[in-house]
Amino acid sequence: MADIIIKILEPADTFDLLSLDELKHMLGISDTDATQDQTLQELITRYSDVISTLCNRVFAKEKVRETWRCLGSRRVFLSHWPAAESDIESVECPRGTVMDPSTYEFEEKSGKLELFASRSEPIVVTYTGGYDLPDEAPPALKQACELLVREEQAYVRAIGMSGIRSLTHKESRVQFYDTAATGANASKGGMSVILSPTANALLMHYVRLQV
Repeated sequence: MADIIIKILEPADTFDLLSLDELKHMLGISDTDATQDQTLQELITRYSDVISTLCNRVFAKEKVRETWRCLGSRRVFLSHWPAAESDIESVECPRGTVMDPSTYEFEEKSGKLELFASRSEPIVVTYTGGYDLPDEAPPALKQACELLVREEQAYVRAIGMSGIRSLTHKESRVQFYDTAATGANASKGGMSVILSPTANALLMHYVRLQV
């Protein structure tokens, strides 16, 4: 496995995959209804981070400098992608020696940089890569984030309903909230959301595999 050191030179302003307006539209909430805005924004940030963690990558566009050692091949898979060739500021190999662009080829969609000949390590790449979030996030990632938010909301509703109990005697009926039952159900649930097969199928195409 390659040894990689990643230094963030220009961090992203946001890592959210969805805007608040986009999520409200997906959930059928009116633009003029701001009663849930804070909660929805927190859910967007939370599940954007969950998706980033599951996919083992940062989706937001950032300027980074990556140092690669112990490659075992002439291929370098950059941590932030997609990126354009014009986003590659420099490729040094070894450090301090800038390579001519004619000595390597870059695949923009996958972030793969391939050297045409063996070189002495380390390989240092300075570039800007990723999506300008939330606008440039792929529809599949937006959909996955929405699904996770919906599952969170469904879970909360289920927990709330699970504590409602009723007693009936003749014509009388009394409903009450059993907090003990709610706590027991919550503890059994573990994580509030289990990744759905649909969300998992969407995310599997965006996973960064360690090389």
